[in-house]
Amino acid sequence: MRTHHKHAGAFAALATALATGLATGLAGLIGLIGVAGPSAADAADAPTTARGAATTTHERGIVLECTGAVGRRPVYTSLYENSQHGNVIQVLVGRADHRLGGSRSDADGFLHHRWVRGAMRVGPARAVVSGTARRVGDPVPVSEEYDDAGQHITVTGTHRSLATRLHLTWKDRTVPLGCATAFRYDLQVTRESTVG
Repeated sequence: MRTHHKHAGAFAALATALATGLATGLAGLIGLIGVAGPSAADAADAPTTARGAATTTHERGIVLECTGAVGRRPVYTSLYENSQHGNVIQVLVGRADHRLGGSRSDADGFLHHRWVRGAMRVGPARAVVSGTARRVGDPVPVSEEYDDAGQHITVTGTHRSLATRLHLTWKDRTVPLGCATAFRYDLQVTRESTVG
């Protein structure tokens, strides 16, 4: 594996894995940066090719992973866009023993110009993630190869950091969110079957 940015390889793998619905092997990435990925049932929808045949897609999007707290309840949010495979919002409120939340797809996406907005029902109330995200710094080259779910995957392209000012509104409370993972990606993804 070759990466040109401290976490670029893991993020490229995450973005690709989430995009293609590859559940096998994703658990390690999920633990690495705390994203709940697709279900195992989604793996059946992953593109398949004959052994040695390759497919290439051009994938653009964003990853915004943020944390905060509503009172004593920790909050995790993820807004993920992918031009080829759709957009997903996830909001979790509370600790593992008493956690509310889930995820849902959104055809319209979340980042429009510099404005971010995503919403879903969390327990008894609607949760809204909103604010701004703007590009900062130069694009960082990304290059990685790995095997997952019977495919050899090659990812090349760029990531560009996003500076965010986001907050979560839930149950009549608005709290700030800190986004340790926030970037825009532009990737060429080639998948080649490794099974016959």
